[in-house]
Amino acid sequence: MMRIAVSFALALVVTAAAAGGATAHHGWTSYHSDRTVTLAGTVREAAFEHPHATLRLESEGRIWMVILPPPTRAVPMGLNAQTLTAGTSVTIVGHPHRSVEDEVRATRLVMAGRTYQLR
Repeated sequence: MMRIAVSFALALVVTAAAAGGATAHHGWTSYHSDRTVTLAGTVREAAFEHPHATLRLESEGRIWMVILPPPTRAVPMGLNAQTLTAGTSVTIVGHPHRSVEDEVRATRLVMAGRTYQLR
């Protein structure tokens, strides 16, 4: 009986963890698709990790979390840890998060005169 209870509890934990990750990854409804912001600034930090690459962008005295495509899409476009580094000037166009202040899902990135259409 104890073995069944432990197995059931473990199954619940695994299922909850998987569901949480899926919600976090597929939460595009968390962003205002009807609002667009344009941010010009300096990259303070870039990470190329799954599920999405991210930037910390300093713009107008604020630090923004910018959500980029997954590395599997970003890298073939030419966006990677070597091209998008701290100190790089960029312009981001994207949709602001509905409840997290200073977070934006990027749809376009302009860097060194080149435009990257992200979505």
